[in-house]
Amino acid sequence: MFSLFGVELCFSLLLFFWFFLMCFSLIYLCMNNICFLFSWELFSCMSSSVNFDLLLDWMSCSFSGLVCFISGCVMVFSMSYMSGDSNSFRFTLMVMLFVLSMNFLIFIPSLISLLLGWDGLGLVSFCLVIYYQNNKSLSAGMLTVLMNRVGDCFILGSISILMVLGHWNMMCFWEFMGFELVNFFIMIAGMTKSAQIPFSSWLPAAMAAPTPVSALVHSSTLVTAGVYLFIRFFNYLTVYYWFNIFMVYISIMTTIMSGICAMYEYDMKKIIALSTLSQLGVMMMSLSLGMPMMSLFHLYTHAMFKALLFMCGGNIIHCFSGKQDMRQIGNVSSLLPITCMFLNIANMALCGMPFLAGFYSKDLIIEGLIMGNVNLFMLLMGLFGVCLTVLYSGRFSLLIIWGNESSEVYSNVSDNDMKMIFPMSMLVLGAMFGGWIFQMLFSLFNLNIFLCMSMKLIIPFLIVMSLIMMFGFWSGGLSVNILSVMMYINSGMWFMGSFICYPLLQGFKSFSNSNLKVVDMGWFEILGGQGLFNFNSLSFMILEYWLVVIFNSYMLIFIIFIMFL
Repeated sequence: MFSLFGVELCFSLLLFFWFFLMCFSLIYLCMNNICFLFSWELFSCMSSSVNFDLLLDWMSCSFSGLVCFISGCVMVFSMSYMSGDSNSFRFTLMVMLFVLSMNFLIFIPSLISLLLGWDGLGLVSFCLVIYYQNNKSLSAGMLTVLMNRVGDCFILGSISILMVLGHWNMMCFWEFMGFELVNFFIMIAGMTKSAQIPFSSWLPAAMAAPTPVSALVHSSTLVTAGVYLFIRFFNYLTVYYWFNIFMVYISIMTTIMSGICAMYEYDMKKIIALSTLSQLGVMMMSLSLGMPMMSLFHLYTHAMFKALLFMCGGNIIHCFSGKQDMRQIGNVSSLLPITCMFLNIANMALCGMPFLAGFYSKDLIIEGLIMGNVNLFMLLMGLFGVCLTVLYSGRFSLLIIWGNESSEVYSNVSDNDMKMIFPMSMLVLGAMFGGWIFQMLFSLFNLNIFLCMSMKLIIPFLIVMSLIMMFGFWSGGLSVNILSVMMYINSGMWFMGSFICYPLLQGFKSFSNSNLKVVDMGWFEILGGQGLFNFNSLSFMILEYWLVVIFNSYMLIFIIFIMFL
């Protein structure tokens, strides 16, 4: 056990060292206003060169530093959370592979070399989701990996089309005949990775993974890969007007759908996962409004408080013997006071309370939506999605922290484990001061937004009204009388898995079975090994027949010749 903790401690120190190295590199690049592009030619064929590129600029260094900081905190947290697991060393190696794949995605600007990180994230996430090796984990892992493979296929399609350019470096593309199709493929790939409608059902299913993995996946790695790809391709995607129009509808629908489904959910981890989906919709909405740097800003601030939120939930699950149903957990405020304090800070940052991390980014995105070129209906729907964040976050806090006392007695419920308190203390500083620090460091995040005082006061007014509605809904017994039909629809994410995922997978399965019977068991058998065997058998039978005929003829002639003699 000591050697295992030593390995996890070494990995966490390595991640923190990389974080400080990226901070120094970021300061150097920003002060000198430079970036570095390293390129190694792997091979060249038909005037097309396949290169392995590395891009060091302020965006890649800052994002990599953030990923490694959160990963280091998760690694320290998992030292206590996964201490009773017999395969903890394998879990640690898979988490490090996951972080390495994300860093490949961040630093590689070549679309063909990007598959190292893009496919690595999908493969390692499948291994982590099925980590507990039961039927539920397997079904969730298959749904996760197959939905992500849809985006991988579109990436491969764009790579094949871009072969006419002779290179795959995303920093220096130019328009050609099939460039619109490439943009469409990139858009679908980013939507699948960031779980936008209609590819959203895999995100709550991925909660079958251990909680430290969920904290890493939902904060800064897998689900943010699509947003990061959109930010890198933003100058090419906005060339065509349909991107902004399409993505503003998709992002607002995703935000509303995830918010409504979170209101009807009782699984603690699924509520936090649906809040991630809601914030991904906010990031995509910022991109569709023409504010890529604001989307990156919200990605950074969201990573801080979402990792903290998952760690607080993981500590509660760990102390209550693996229970995730909020109806079985209650009165946590008197049992885990430090965890509850951190959980309240993370929830307030998620809601965009003033002067916390989420306020600096989310407030500017909503002001950009108010000032943006959208119709009144979409504006009201976007504001409604923001109000839902306050409702389900308040419901989560009321049921967990101030809910009824649990019916069972737990003797090991305490906040004495420093392996859990230390990483949460590191992240709570980011949730409180991260937005202010990022805004002070990067002037690119600052936008010139001109609104009158009445329009500026819309956002705090909506937050206050949402709080009043939340207390009104759950003031009596912390529950609300709802129709069972609505509960059934929203707990199943509007049947998105049944209507989108399973028919799509069933279609591929039917096509593969038909292909197996027609091609592998059909023409390939006829023209391949079985056909060659039948041909050789028939040939040898014919040869054997004619040999017998010829031998008998010669013998008959020989006998007749002897008789004449």
